[in-house]
Amino acid sequence: MSVVAIVGRPNVGKSTIFNILTASRSAIVADYSGLTRDRKYGTLKDSGVTLIDTGGLNEDSDDMSHAIKEQTDLAIDEADSLLFVVDAIDGLLPTDQEIAQSLRKQNKNITLLINKADNPKLEESSAEFINLGFKQTIFLSASHNKGFSELRELLSEYDDSETNQDSIYDSDSVKISIIGRPNAGKSTLVNALIGEDRLVVSSESGTTRDSIDVPLEFKNKKITLIDTAGMRRKRSIKEETEKFSVSKSVDSIKRGDLVILLLDGSENIVDQDIHLLGLTLAIGRPVIVVANKIDLLNKSEREGLENKINRKLKFASYIELHYISALEKRGLKRLLNVADKVYLDSLRDLDTSIINKILKSATYNQQPAMAGRFRPKLRYAHSGGKNPPTIIIHGNNLKQIQESYTRYLENYFRKELDLGSTPLDIVYKDQENPFKNKPNQLNERQLKKRKRMIKRRKK
Repeated sequence: MSVVAIVGRPNVGKSTIFNILTASRSAIVADYSGLTRDRKYGTLKDSGVTLIDTGGLNEDSDDMSHAIKEQTDLAIDEADSLLFVVDAIDGLLPTDQEIAQSLRKQNKNITLLINKADNPKLEESSAEFINLGFKQTIFLSASHNKGFSELRELLSEYDDSETNQDSIYDSDSVKISIIGRPNAGKSTLVNALIGEDRLVVSSESGTTRDSIDVPLEFKNKKITLIDTAGMRRKRSIKEETEKFSVSKSVDSIKRGDLVILLLDGSENIVDQDIHLLGLTLAIGRPVIVVANKIDLLNKSEREGLENKINRKLKFASYIELHYISALEKRGLKRLLNVADKVYLDSLRDLDTSIINKILKSATYNQQPAMAGRFRPKLRYAHSGGKNPPTIIIHGNNLKQIQESYTRYLENYFRKELDLGSTPLDIVYKDQENPFKNKPNQLNERQLKKRKRMIKRRKK
């Protein structure tokens, strides 16, 4: 399929243009220079053209700017055509001229997009960009949605109808969201799994700011790895952009079929890790807890870490726990095998007869506590959904069942059904009294008996 990369200086509106063309809010947008760092892929709406959003190119020589430039260069190499974005308000800058000179060497079809041309005056003052020498020029205003019909018409010419059905990301692929605190090694893990430097990696905390989808094939199965921004405690978040990043990370958990919670093995497991695990379980996604950076630990330190993690995760002891080194690519194949099993477990069909046998055994071993004069009665159960598996239990007075008994049932079902790291939802449905709110109509014989009883009481 045709691939088009969007390139330019920082803060010229590349991500906004990407979002408009893909009809999504996939890329984080803010009035903040250098927000985009990794390559982000999307599909032009109603088309087979793949768009790549890239980080801004600048003259800085620090490690982060160098890493962003490498990612942008890879996108340019991969692309068939380029959209070079400039800023009409800032005018032609030396950096624009350097980028233009570099792009011309690529010998690819280049279209100049003059963004932020909100009015005719700005269009007139942007005539200096014509000196860059590009044949195709389009005036845009992303904030006013101006000029995009012309741009879409141009991009539609790149669409190859024969490959329109293909996509870099298969909608049926298994989506694995990788979450964790900043600097736990999420991007390093993704790069190690796919065998290339797909994501920007740095020792600087909070390198990843957006959620990035990366395709992977394992055992002839299509997988989409979702790298997310590190999530800190709410009180530690100060920048507005980090709030957007955390929000996107939470959305990624909901979008994923499976979640990998990555811990920093060189540090102790902290409350924020437990909070992220609780959030994932509350959303109802299967989760695997993975301790990274074990290459930094000796045998005794690893045993100490394992004891601390097991103690902290006592409330969810059924969750799979693994140790890896993303940097040295240790334990990755086993991790993917376990992820595959956990995902398949979450999609299992639960037989009604087996569920009811397990329910009968569970209530025989331990009945629910009395609620006043009555004990809740669990009559029968059946499957109510997948990922996470849901069991619906019907009976009487079920609203009075204590939370501790629900946890007992969850653990009992999970053990008997061998569900592993998959969370289990139990939903109660009370059977309604068919005579509720209906007057008790007495027949003629009952009325006569009632009168006799009243007379006796009076005597």
